[in-house]
Parts: sequence; structure tokens; C-alpha cells
Amino acid sequence: MSAAPSKSFHNDFDFGEDEDDYSKTSTNRPQPPKNRRFIKQPDNKARDAKLKVLNDKMAVLDKEINDIKKKIEVTITPKDILEKRKVLTTELNELIRKQQDIKNKRNSINDQIKSIDTSMKKKINEISSQISKNNFKNVDEIDNQIKKLDDLIGTGSLKIVDERRYIKEISSLRKLRKDFGSIESQQKSIDGDKEKISELKKKLSEFSNKEIQSRFEEIQKELDTLNNSNKSIQTKRDSLFNSRRALYKDRDDLYSQIKKIRADFDQEFKKFKEQMEIEKKRRIEEERVYRLELKKADLLDEIEFLSGDLQKQAFAKEIDEVESLLVFFDPSYTKSSSSSSSSINNSSFKTRTSTGRVIEAPADVVILKKEAETFFKGGKSTKKGKKSNHNSSSSSSSSAKNFTMEPAIISRLSELSISLPVSQDDVPSTIESLNSKLEEYKAKQVDETKKNNDLTNSKIEKLQSKVKEIETEIATEQAKDEEKKKSVESETAKEEESTESESESAAPVAAAADEE
Repeated sequence: MSAAPSKSFHNDFDFGEDEDDYSKTSTNRPQPPKNRRFIKQPDNKARDAKLKVLNDKMAVLDKEINDIKKKIEVTITPKDILEKRKVLTTELNELIRKQQDIKNKRNSINDQIKSIDTSMKKKINEISSQISKNNFKNVDEIDNQIKKLDDLIGTGSLKIVDERRYIKEISSLRKLRKDFGSIESQQKSIDGDKEKISELKKKLSEFSNKEIQSRFEEIQKELDTLNNSNKSIQTKRDSLFNSRRALYKDRDDLYSQIKKIRADFDQEFKKFKEQMEIEKKRRIEEERVYRLELKKADLLDEIEFLSGDLQKQAFAKEIDEVESLLVFFDPSYTKSSSSSSSSINNSSFKTRTSTGRVIEAPADVVILKKEAETFFKGGKSTKKGKKSNHNSSSSSSSSAKNFTMEPAIISRLSELSISLPVSQDDVPSTIESLNSKLEEYKAKQVDETKKNNDLTNSKIEKLQSKVKEIETEIATEQAKDEEKKKSVESETAKEEESTESESESAAPVAAAADEE
């Protein structure tokens, strides 16, 4: 029978953490995004300084303009001259109105004469056209010819052929006589038109503006005389007006400069905001890619950790613990080759620093068997004893049966569902239970290893699929980022070209202004 263990199990077996943390693997971690690119904000102080200079100049110009306005207000024509000029100007405007009325009436009469004359000429042309086709000039001549032919037919001496010809001619002459009747009415209309034209011409002679024109010239001479007498005042006023216009022009130039400075600043600030927005989006995209890279790295770490699990045998840890316990209870026991590398001092029993359940037995705890038999006593209690010799005989008899175990052994045996040995006599039973447990683990090791490897391979495949999805997403994000960069560069180039063209076009204009 094996002797009771005499060494400290707690010191030899170091209960440590389970080696299942894959966050400390050697996979290269992605670098975090670089610091934000510095974008300089437009200098509003420089803008305000430029505007202050221009506003000061503007204030000086406004003062000069106000001074000129006051001079214009006091440099005025005498009141009597103004009143006389006002009266003459009013009369002159009235004469101009009358002249316009006469002109309109004469134009109306001339239009009537022109219209009647055109109609009369048309009627004369129609009459001339009809007369030119025949030898008769009027109705009387036609009637005489008809009477003559009737007399010839009435004699009865004509041949039948001549008689028929004369009858036909008489019919034609009678038809012609009807046409000549309309000619006579047109002639009367022509005579009436001539009388109308004559009356209109008489009326036209009544609308004469000689008197009005004469009075117009007299008023104009009087106004010229007044203007000559007031010429010095007007010259001074004109000079003041010219000075004011020049100051207005200078002020407009200052307004243009102020407007340009503000517009340039607004454009720069707008560009600054756009660049800040672009930088913000770039940071968001980089952070997103970085998070995807981190996720990918975590998945690769997990794949690497699981790949390492493929090399492990199932129940290796349990077998190592059981054999370590066998070595503890039976020092003559030799570990199998699969676990020989794990000695008592290098087994899986490491000091636990994790927050798992730990069973600890205080040093003065005594595990009792039956009623009064002490089967577990801490080492420290033996050192503190011997204060009295009370019940010395019972103590000496029970000391042979004392059996000491570390709390770690108690914990491991409980986890393996093996009964705790309460005395040295129970150790063989514990060793037998440990051997049974060892054989049970070894019997299931191959099948369980295959099952674990299949499950691990399935997990690895799923993780690799996720890695590919993340890589695709990263590539898509990088392509979008590259496309946006090209777009921004293109827009920047266009803006620079536009600015250069505006500068080139503004140069000739400035040169022309300098020449003027």
C-alpha cells in the first residue's frame, strides 16, 4: 500500500487559468487610423483688417460727399429768375403741345387727301381703259350710231347679210351704252373727289403754326438770356455735380473691393467647410475600415487558435490531471508518454487567478469520520499544539490515523466525481477509481478527438467565410474612397483652372481701366 503523501500538494500543483484565451496570439493587429489631416480655417482677422481699411476710406468719402451736397444746396439760382424761367418753360411746353396738335391735324388732312387722290386716280384709269377699247367717247355718240343703223334697216334696201350684221352691231352698241352709264357715274364720283381735295387743301391752309413758331423762338431767346445771366452759378453747380459723381465712382470702387473681399472669404470658408466634411467622411470611412480590419484580425486569431486545437487530443487535460493525482497518491506511478512532459510541478494544476469557484480548506479544519475520529487536520494546528497534556492518551492513539489533504486535491477529486479518502486505508480505493477514470478517458479519446476536430473544422470554415466577406467589404470601401479622392482632385483642378482663367480675363480689363 502506498504511503500517505507527505508533501504540500498546493505548492507542487499550481492551479492556473485555462489556456483558452486567443486574444494574445501573434496575428498582426491593424494600425489605427492616422491623425486627422489639418485643414486651415480662413483667417477672419485678416479679412476684418482689410475691411477696416476700406471702411475707413468709405467714411472719408461719405463725409466729402455730404460736404458737396451741402454746397450744392446753397449754390442755387435767385428766386425771381427761377420763377420767370418756370413761367417761360411752362409757356414753352404749351407751345410745343400746340405745335404737336397742329402737326397731328395736318398729318390727318394730308392722309385724307392722299387717300382720296389714290381712289380718284384709280377711277380715272378704269374710265380711260374702257374708252380706249371703243371709238365712242360718250353715250350720245352711241345713241346716234344706233339711230343711224335703225334708219338703214328701216329702208328695207339692205341685203339680209348686212341687215343681220347691223342688228348684231346694234345689240353690241346697246350693251356698250350700259357700260358707258357706269362710266358717267364714276366720272361724277371723280368730280366729287376733286371738290373734296380742294376743300381739304383750304382747311389745311388754316392750320398754320407761324405765330406759334414765332412765339416759341421769342421764349427760347428769353430763356437763353436768363441762362447766360446765371451761367456762373450753373458752372459752379456743374463742377460740384462732377465732383460728386467722381466721389460716387470712388465709393462704388470701394464697395466692389469690400464685396470681393467678403465673397472671397465666403468662398474660402465654404471650401473649408467642404474640406472638413470630406475629412469627416474620410475619418468615418477609415474608422469603418479599421473596425473591419480589427474584426478580421479577431477572426484570424480565432482561426489560428482553433487550428491549434486541432493538434490537441481530447481529454488531454483530464488525463493529465488524473495521472498527476495518481502520482500524488502513488509516487511509484509513472505517467504515460502522452503526458510525461507534464510533471507534478508542471501539470495543469496551476494557481488559479481567474474568478472561478475555488474550494479552500482553512488550516485548522478537521475532517471527521464517524463520531469522534479526526481524519483531517491542518499542518499549522500541529505546530500550535502541545500547550497541555490533557487527554494525551486519546491524542496519541488518533495521531496514527490522521490523514492530511490539500484543498486543491479535494477540489479536483470532487470535479472528477471520486470519493474523498478519509484515511490512509481509503487511498487504494481512490487510486483504483482514478485508474478507472483514466481508462474511461483513454477509451473515448479517439472518437472525441475526431468529433472535436470536425466541429473545429466547421467553425474554421464559417470563420474563413466571414473573413472573405469582410475582405470584400474592405475592398469595396477602399474602392469607394479611391473614387472619391479622384473626384475631389478633379473638382479641385477645375476650380484652379477657373480661377486662373478669371485672373487672365480680369488683367486686360484692369489694364484698360488704367489707360482710361
